[in-house]
Amino acid sequence: MHALVAEPRISSLSRRFLIGVGLSWSCGLMLNLAAAAEGDDNRARNWPVELRVGQFKIHADFELTEREGLAAELQHLTADVSGLLSIELSQAPVHVVLFATAAEYRRYMENYFPSLPTRRALFVQDRGPGMLFTYWHPQVATDLRHEVTHALVNAHASSLPLWFDEGLAEYFEVERDRRFQGNPYLPQILERSKAGYVPALEQLESVDDIARFDNSQYRDSWSWVHFMLHRSPQTRQLLTRYLTTQRSGESQLSLSRQLRQFMADPEREYSEHFTRSEVETGLAPNAGFILPAQ
Repeated sequence: MHALVAEPRISSLSRRFLIGVGLSWSCGLMLNLAAAAEGDDNRARNWPVELRVGQFKIHADFELTEREGLAAELQHLTADVSGLLSIELSQAPVHVVLFATAAEYRRYMENYFPSLPTRRALFVQDRGPGMLFTYWHPQVATDLRHEVTHALVNAHASSLPLWFDEGLAEYFEVERDRRFQGNPYLPQILERSKAGYVPALEQLESVDDIARFDNSQYRDSWSWVHFMLHRSPQTRQLLTRYLTTQRSGESQLSLSRQLRQFMADPEREYSEHFTRSEVETGLAPNAGFILPAQ
């Protein structure tokens, strides 16, 4: 029986890396999926399962027994991203393509995207609808939340800094009741914060190539997003205002510079955030401390 099982994992390949894939391949695949969604068997692969959950068009090559669980995951994540980031999400369609096995997934991806590296889950967008590909495996819920976050946030505001894009995806990829205090990165961040280490946000901002973005940078990006969402209502407002301005296309300062205008010592605030008891123990927060939307 297929079941949505979520377990920690390092990361998956980001939308930023895949946005420039070959147009001829992606256009052909989008026509394939569009035909499948319309039920045209003469033009498209016959997917055993076709269903729609809000803006998500789901195609599966196996009998999806956990339809309700998958639908709930997508609906909860959409509501969480919209609510916590205070954004109105685009309703542009996103195709979610699920394969029963890794072998079939690899065969399909090698056929349509032969130049791309093999990853457990991929989100692809060129000039049409976003397309998320993965196969059923123990971490599929985590992978879906990560890649769907990329799809939702980038549909709202394009050209996001790599660290910010990945930090948000790493934040939302865990189950909703673990985002404040249960991310697998948190023990490392707590230990490093107690030792006086604060990752340089300016250094994260300087990396714009996913190939140069390593595991520690995924972790540190997550930590700065967690800090901004949960340090105070004001830091959360700064993050949401950044997204709004990015959507408008107006020029703006980097978040590191905006933080320095907003607070005298962001590094000290970061250390205090991760060494306060609420983050370490998951206890109820003090007044003004922001917990995730439920």
